[in-house]
Amino acid sequence: MLEAIRNSDESFADSDGRVTELRVSHGVATGDVTATTAVIWARATHPATMRVEYRIDGAATLSQAAPVGATAATDHTAVARLAGLTPGSLYRYRVWFDRPPGSGGDQSVSVEGAFRTAPDAQTYAPVSFVFSGDLGGAGYCRPIAGGYAIFDVMRTLTPHFFVAQGDMIYADNECPSYGPDGTRNVPGGFPSVADGEVDWTNSARVRDAYLRHWRYNRADPAYQRFLASVPLISQWDDHEILNDSGHSWPTPGGAHMFRDGYQNLVAAGRDAFFSYAAIDRSPEDAYRVYRSFNWGRAMDLFVLDARSYRSRNDEADTPENRKTMLGPAQLEWLQRGLSDSKATWKVVAAEIPLSIPTGGIGAVALGRDGWARGEDSGPASQTGFRRELLELVRYLDDHTIRNVVFITGDVHQPVSLRYGTDPNGDGRPLVFHELIAGPLSASPGPRVDPNPDRILGPTVLYKETGFFNFGYVWVEAASDGKIHLLADVRGPDGAIRPGSSLDLAPE
Repeated sequence: MLEAIRNSDESFADSDGRVTELRVSHGVATGDVTATTAVIWARATHPATMRVEYRIDGAATLSQAAPVGATAATDHTAVARLAGLTPGSLYRYRVWFDRPPGSGGDQSVSVEGAFRTAPDAQTYAPVSFVFSGDLGGAGYCRPIAGGYAIFDVMRTLTPHFFVAQGDMIYADNECPSYGPDGTRNVPGGFPSVADGEVDWTNSARVRDAYLRHWRYNRADPAYQRFLASVPLISQWDDHEILNDSGHSWPTPGGAHMFRDGYQNLVAAGRDAFFSYAAIDRSPEDAYRVYRSFNWGRAMDLFVLDARSYRSRNDEADTPENRKTMLGPAQLEWLQRGLSDSKATWKVVAAEIPLSIPTGGIGAVALGRDGWARGEDSGPASQTGFRRELLELVRYLDDHTIRNVVFITGDVHQPVSLRYGTDPNGDGRPLVFHELIAGPLSASPGPRVDPNPDRILGPTVLYKETGFFNFGYVWVEAASDGKIHLLADVRGPDGAIRPGSSLDLAPE
């Protein structure tokens, strides 16, 4: 169905490197699909107008989205919003760009895609999705042979959507000609924003570095094939800006603490993310990442933002300090949404793991980057964001919110955990689960395997390290008449990893 997709802008450049033909340069993507809305993303090779034509599969009637300009301000990307869609329906669409006669007057060849809308809130329908993150990090970039082939593997599962859990670029890394394992890469040719040669006060230079990282990853043919048929739900983590970063901080931590221009870095990285993320942006807050999605009676999905509102990592996590990962507004939004949810399963997509300590040796000076403190008694044990996590878990227990599953990433190894705790002391344990996946293509596993923070009573059900992977989740009615949540971890060959399969029945 889908037209063969070109590899990059350079595929149709003249001998001077100038792109002369108007094209859809990096494939198409659908984002933030609901029962009645969706957004369609594409990028052009030149300033142009984006056109989208769509219809229910097999229907004769075509609809057209309002035209959208693709300009240099968004790196020639554009997002068209579709509304009034029919719940639970397969849609097919095509995208093309055109320019008026005074500016070239040509029209691109169209590129096709497909997506399925969610059911309405009162309807049960099974749902499946894949989740992972960490793409193109630590030199594990696009292999010349096959590219990011793991996306072709995920596509064969025909999931309803993909939760991209952040670090979908590594702006503070480079992509060399050879990866650490000797694999020949498509060389990136762009700098790491962490390089001392990149002047953070030079906004244009910084912006160019971020955009080149995004173009590089999205030029991968396997990734483009995947996004043409699997809707995207985007999160961000630290490497979309800088390792272990908080977006509201006046300065970064660590070796970069005294560099000028950090907020230029945040602004450029944020704008680049929104140019490529295919997010249905909020009219009240254009830079808001946290949002929720309903899949009928089966599932609600809550997508968090653990970077925009966080306290500094190196601050002590004390009652007086009220250290926060999410910020008060997002935490209240999450609590209210979980309490109001009528779906059987409540899935919370959090970039940062709940109980796996992060930061390694660097956490002694820089603080934990995640909620967990760890079990050591050194300076790192005074940081983390544990108090806020305990507040959230206490809320779940106080309001008898059951059937909660967190999907997380960041730590480059798949782990599945069951938690049993009784924070309000009513004698009825609160049981919930965490599923960790990744990396898609980045350093495969920690050098030191950290022990989980014990405060929430975790039981490790499965843990591996040393390979690329993703999580696969499906929610469906079982023979007992209940709606079960099933999950497993799959490697780059698509095989289920031994011991990773879960079958969770609702309480």
